[in-house]
Amino acid sequence: MCSVRPVTYVSGRSIQRLTAVALLPFRTTAPVNDILKNAVPALIALMGTGLAILIGYRQWKRQQDTTREGEFRSQKQQAYKELWEKLEDVHVRLRTEVVGNDDFRSLIRDVNSYILKRGLYLEKDDQRLANQYLSRVREFTNLAAASDSANAKQAISDTAQIPSDVIRTVRELGNIQTEVNQIREEILVRYRKVLIGDITAK
Repeated sequence: MCSVRPVTYVSGRSIQRLTAVALLPFRTTAPVNDILKNAVPALIALMGTGLAILIGYRQWKRQQDTTREGEFRSQKQQAYKELWEKLEDVHVRLRTEVVGNDDFRSLIRDVNSYILKRGLYLEKDDQRLANQYLSRVREFTNLAAASDSANAKQAISDTAQIPSDVIRTVRELGNIQTEVNQIREEILVRYRKVLIGDITAK
């Protein structure tokens, strides 16, 4: 004897529910895909903007640093040029005029005041050399003025080198003249380096 299975009827409403459940994954992923489509280009654009800002900032900072360095170099060169002029003004005055001790101290004070004010730009060694130079020039001119040689006194007054015959007679005068010339040459070399673009004189 055959058994007959009962027939189950599915209503239209049940079919709609089953279809909705089956399609649920597709409905939920569609908006995610839309979000990604919009978000990825926006994220790339944001990263590009950030990168452009960073590059722009670095270029601006480099330009600012270059400008500041150029200004500092220019002021340093000006300080060395003016100091050289002050040193040579004192040198010439010591050789062409009778400068008493009080006047000499006043000249030294003027140079040292300038050095203090421009200390930001002047190397310590150059400050020391400036004072050493003027001190030796003073000693040199005093020694020549005290000598019995008219030629030595004339050479000092003319800002010329002491004649060799006088140096042979007054050995100390020759030694001091040599030292003055060496210090002056050292100053010239150091100052020229700064003036042609070396930031430090070494």
